Amino acid sequence: MHKLRPFGKDARFHHAGIAVSSISELIKNAKKARDTLQRVSVFLVTVGGLKVELVEPISEGSPVTNMLKKGQSLYHLCFQVKDIRQAMETARGSGFHCIAKPAPAKAFKNKRIAWLFSKNYGLVELLEK
Repeated sequence: MHKLRPFGKDARFHHAGIAVSSISELIKNAKKARDTLQRVSVFLVTVGGLKVELVEPISEGSPVTNMLKKGQSLYHLCFQVKDIRQAMETARGSGFHCIAKPAPAKAFKNKRIAWLFSKNYGLVELLEK
């Protein structure tokens, strides 16, 4: 099997992000992490051994609002990397473009995340270790 490494050799799959209209409707008493910078609330769950981040909009201007209106739910894939800047540079060589520079994320104890997009792979979140 061929190995793709668009984010570098140390990148490891972390989770899949799923857009939902209401986390509370799916999981009662969920302790959501509200991230005003990203304009979403999130909650991590495990489904069949796969880590899934439920992503709920907190405003009409949230990045997941339009996805939900279109009936789309798979939002992004997330990869954890040691050096987010180096991973972004490596990804650029695979056709990824940065759409949101590294910023702290409440859901991950203020570890930095960055958002990349590729017409071949779609939306990817990088999470720094």
